[in-house]
Amino acid sequence: MSTESEAFTFDAGPSAEATMLLCHGFTGDPSSLRPWGEHLRDAGFNVVCPLLPGHALPWRELAKTRWPEWYGAIERGLDAARGFGRPVFAGGLSMGGTLALRLAEHRGGELSGLVLVNPAIYDDKPHGFLAPVLRYVMPSVGAIGSDVARPDVREKASDRTPLAAFASVRRLWKVTRAELPRVTVPVRIFTSAVDHVVHPRNSAVVKAGVRSKDVESTVLPRSYHVATLDYDAETIFSGTVEFMTRQLAKTRGAHD
Repeated sequence: MSTESEAFTFDAGPSAEATMLLCHGFTGDPSSLRPWGEHLRDAGFNVVCPLLPGHALPWRELAKTRWPEWYGAIERGLDAARGFGRPVFAGGLSMGGTLALRLAEHRGGELSGLVLVNPAIYDDKPHGFLAPVLRYVMPSVGAIGSDVARPDVREKASDRTPLAAFASVRRLWKVTRAELPRVTVPVRIFTSAVDHVVHPRNSAVVKAGVRSKDVESTVLPRSYHVATLDYDAETIFSGTVEFMTRQLAKTRGAHD
């Protein structure tokens, strides 16, 4: 496992106003979010980004893990983020967005907002429902990583997609989608116009399902699925800083 693929934590110092918990996607690892995290650190925010169990390892190791283990890692990440003693936001890419939503459903009182990049909440693939059965005869299928428009960028991701773990992803989507109305924190969504992994309609389903009064959406016209490494990354990074700063200002205003 390369150093870039490992979990990372950035301490922005005593003047940091908030902490961002970042969640990477299925078959990916923290390297896909590191530029995002570095931008937030440079803007004066603490950052915590866990490595999900089974990820950044051979696909057969990922095949042994299930969504409750991934969610457990994000819950521990939230505990670590809260350890900074500042308001905490959660941000996620793809399935990382699903995990961030799940966190808001069950521990929303500990979050100040969500930033979601191409969040996944349902399976639009016609044969996805067969994954729980197919995994017994076909343990893995081709890789889904590195859906990036930039020709000079490659995402670090598993070289195969284990169907046993993917079947668990589908269960995560189902339970999370059912409880979307429990999400009431402010939400910022970034959606690629062209995404070969997660259909852009997923973002619309999230937006329609949450009960948050503050939901803002932005379309990324030049990026594919891994938008945090793509042409519109700066739009995500600067938009996240703006969103966090605005939410913090509103909270301060409410206390004045």
